[in-house]
Amino acid sequence: MSARFASIVGLVVLLGCARPSGEPLPLGARAGDCGACHEDHFDEWAGSPHAASARSPVLEAMLPEVEAVWGARARDACVSCHAPAHAPGDEGIGCVSCHAAAGNHAERDGALVVDLARPIAGPFGDTGPTLAHATRRGAFLASPSLCGTCHELTGPNLVREPTLTEYRASPAAAEGITCADCHLPDAGERPLASDATTPRRVRSHRFVGFDPPWGAAPEEAAAAAERTRALLAEALSLEVERDAGGVRVTLANVGAGHSVPTGAAFLRDLWVDVEVDGVVVAARVLVLGDVPMRGDTPVPLLTRADRVEVGSLPAGASRAARVAIEGPLEVVLRGRAVRDDVLAALGLEARAAEVPTHEIHRVRRAD
Repeated sequence: MSARFASIVGLVVLLGCARPSGEPLPLGARAGDCGACHEDHFDEWAGSPHAASARSPVLEAMLPEVEAVWGARARDACVSCHAPAHAPGDEGIGCVSCHAAAGNHAERDGALVVDLARPIAGPFGDTGPTLAHATRRGAFLASPSLCGTCHELTGPNLVREPTLTEYRASPAAAEGITCADCHLPDAGERPLASDATTPRRVRSHRFVGFDPPWGAAPEEAAAAAERTRALLAEALSLEVERDAGGVRVTLANVGAGHSVPTGAAFLRDLWVDVEVDGVVVAARVLVLGDVPMRGDTPVPLLTRADRVEVGSLPAGASRAARVAIEGPLEVVLRGRAVRDDVLAALGLEARAAEVPTHEIHRVRRAD
């Protein structure tokens, strides 16, 4: 357990986790306060991109650039999603950002309504009130509309992140698969709180995605990288077919409920190389990711661009390339959450080692 909320745990031990209804969150609304009773959930969340959303070095380096080029209102728009302060004192996206969400003003641009006076929402309808908070079963909590409130952006300026729109057009949406099914995977059964005894089916609160856990210890960073690699491997397939004089390489989005990459696709880089005896002989034969452009020239940052070439792969779609190489070879799909040119433009070269290069698929052809 983290020492930063040990004192809260002592208070909970004295009071228990039961409270009369009607008094909103007497033990506090910060994530650390919630962690006093929900230790496992807190520990998972603490290493997640949501917890770090306000202290990403990419965000921190981008904010002065955004303000200088697009103005203070644009900077404020970035901060309002990455550091919304739904609970005073929380740096990033905390527990109440989801569990106290009562709806939204619009399904975009962070227009979320958080009401700390309402009972805390969860996935179960039979949990009773506690001293920490009253409870309710929250349909909005399980809805893509909640996620889409912050993951559907229509600005500022060139920032466009149509993840909710992509989801609703996807085969996953038609099949009833939700955001949580992939990004908050099943974590088995355990009691919901420290004083609870009934096991419940719970989801991991690690919020698996593309972004690395900036500043994490090596072991934690390696575990997060493997979760990301596995998620991308489920989303994308790589096929290699031999034909006369070469191979046909096909990359398909078979498992994601949105385009890949999505969200900040202007930062991302996924590419396919062809190797012979461990040496790249055909580089980047297929590439996924949006490209900021100024005229006909690629630039590293949106703030230096006048348009964006969309290069993400929609759900259910595929792209192919033919490579004229005979004999044994290996085709490799790799990905990085932040391109090297972005890190260089932001003066973050020293943090490059924290952005792993994921080997997502490797296909060998011996013929």
